[in-house]
Amino acid sequence: MSSAAKYYEQHGQPSKAVVLYQKAGCQKKALELCFSAGLFDALRKIADELNADSDHEILAKCAEFFMQHRQHDKAVHLLSISQQYEKAVDLCVEHDVQITEDMAERMTPDKNAMEPAKRSEILQTMAKLCKKQGSFQLACKKFTQAGDKKKAMQSLLKSGDTEKIIFFAGTARQPDIYVLAGNYLQSLDWYNDTEIMKNIIQFYSKAKAYDKLAAFYDACAQVEIDEYRDYDKAGGALQEALKFVTKAAGAGAEGDPRVTSLQHRISLIERFAEVRKLAKTEPQTMASVCEEML
Repeated sequence: MSSAAKYYEQHGQPSKAVVLYQKAGCQKKALELCFSAGLFDALRKIADELNADSDHEILAKCAEFFMQHRQHDKAVHLLSISQQYEKAVDLCVEHDVQITEDMAERMTPDKNAMEPAKRSEILQTMAKLCKKQGSFQLACKKFTQAGDKKKAMQSLLKSGDTEKIIFFAGTARQPDIYVLAGNYLQSLDWYNDTEIMKNIIQFYSKAKAYDKLAAFYDACAQVEIDEYRDYDKAGGALQEALKFVTKAAGAGAEGDPRVTSLQHRISLIERFAEVRKLAKTEPQTMASVCEEML
């Protein structure tokens, strides 16, 4: 078969020669003929059959050919399977090649394939491009593999997938991640979702973010007043806020302006809650007390 291939090659029929060289197992010769004769379609077919076990010299030549002809996705694939991970990722960055999940996995070096710092650098570069391309969950995965959980969380937050954000924060076990998750959850309709409210409190508590907890309970109190005119519940929420402001203030809590301001607000709200009860029986008394409070 190889002799028949040689015959067609010598008689100006390279396409037929390439097919026969392939069938005869002469892959390298078939590729060389594709390169010299510019048989782009034939080369693509051969490239589709290449895998990690193929000759690395052949893989490198094919990748180079595709780069020269601006077929960057093909070149990235071949560079990946020939374990030229850094070159593959750099090519994606240079030409903004859209990274799919399969491509990302092929471009991810095994843990023992190179120095951890180099592997992390490749993964970080890939993750940044995924984030830029809007593949936020893929970016999260690659940042996580690179060991940067904070950037992973920041990418995941952009996806808006609340369930995954809560799960990731729970498994990351880092104070800064808990705070990021809590901040995100506060942007949602937390008041009407007890599960979200519970997670906000839990994440801030785990992070020991007492200022954040105080501000959240303060926000709860404001909702009770603005939406429901429930001053008893508002007072209870502010008591919780005071507890955490005091913790945040530490040893000098007594003279801390945040503490004294909150104590004053609690006093006013508790007094007003009591006065409101006089509305039906002693309206004049209620009015005069309210004037005093003003």
